[in-house]
Amino acid sequence: MSEPNLSVKDRKRGAVVGAAVADAASLGFHWLYDQSRIADLAPSTPEFRQPNNADYANTAGYFAHAAKNSGDFSQYGEQLFTMLQALNSNQGKYNKTKYETAFIECFGYGGSYTGYIDHPTRDTLNNITIAENEALTRASNIAFNGTDELKRKLITKILGNAKQFSGDVLKQKVEESIRSTDNDDDLVEHAFKMLKEWNSVDGYHGSDDTQLPALSKLPALVATYAQQDNLNTVVESAVRVTNNNDQAAAFGQASANMIEAAITTGDPELSIDAGKQALSGITHQLIEQALASQNKSTPEVTKDWGMACQLNIGFPSAVHNIAKSNSYAEAVRQNIFAGGDSCGRSILIGAVMGACYGIDTENGIPMQWVNKLTRSQTLINDVDQLLRTTE
Repeated sequence: MSEPNLSVKDRKRGAVVGAAVADAASLGFHWLYDQSRIADLAPSTPEFRQPNNADYANTAGYFAHAAKNSGDFSQYGEQLFTMLQALNSNQGKYNKTKYETAFIECFGYGGSYTGYIDHPTRDTLNNITIAENEALTRASNIAFNGTDELKRKLITKILGNAKQFSGDVLKQKVEESIRSTDNDDDLVEHAFKMLKEWNSVDGYHGSDDTQLPALSKLPALVATYAQQDNLNTVVESAVRVTNNNDQAAAFGQASANMIEAAITTGDPELSIDAGKQALSGITHQLIEQALASQNKSTPEVTKDWGMACQLNIGFPSAVHNIAKSNSYAEAVRQNIFAGGDSCGRSILIGAVMGACYGIDTENGIPMQWVNKLTRSQTLINDVDQLLRTTE
């Protein structure tokens, strides 16, 4: 049963906050692959454990979060937070250029994020850097009658605007920037030639990867675009920014369908049904397999399928958990007890269960868990800002 008295706005808030809280709650045992060790160390309340290298000693696991404290986000939660901020910076509208820029400013060299950088994030950053450097080299090699200083000035104007705009708007902004200091038709014409080379960077530079980071940004995006015709379009774009892979995009669509149904119906069962209706046959098949294993616990089936970061094993574990759990706290705890990439799975689980059961309700997200987040008030303020734009 879901929480019957929640508005759609409440459920949108629950989806985003639920995903963030579930990620932070799972951080302490993230990538510990020994289910027995987790159960021994925290037999009833495994959530919000302080990351401790000693917990991982002499067993299967990887301790990645030495720089983190209880209440912090993993890299998955940071990706969610980055999408939330990118949407708010653009009046609640998704823009691929702005999201990619926010991603780089968070995870890139000198960025705001401190912590483990996963494989698809690292590859994405490298791919973007290589593509931009090649484009800048081609732009600089275009024959130019002016000085090197003036050429650098044009490149600076192009780069300054390219981090915010694209297409015809970018072209317009570059011209305006040049004419504000040098009202020279020849300079504008040359800048347009350079801009043509820069625009060759356009497209997706995400890693050819099928791991769970593909889903991290979806709760904020679905909360914004639920029940809108272009939901699938923006979901595919956002997934491909970090995971430029057809299978990753398919899992993204299935997961977005589930989160949207949780927001619109508040029913976990209908949410799972919506996931089955996604375009990809593989997600439908995996959901059926998850539902056929309801006689087992989520840790049991996760151990059978695998506890690692791949979408084809993390996704059905999350579906199984959602189908079996009767509350948000139960789902989050069962996910942690399942071990392995618990933070990766937590985004989908937390979003669906948070949307269905809400915040500070009998079976919903415990308010004391929300208050444990290091950036609790910032998260709430950002979510409320986003939701005001969707009213």
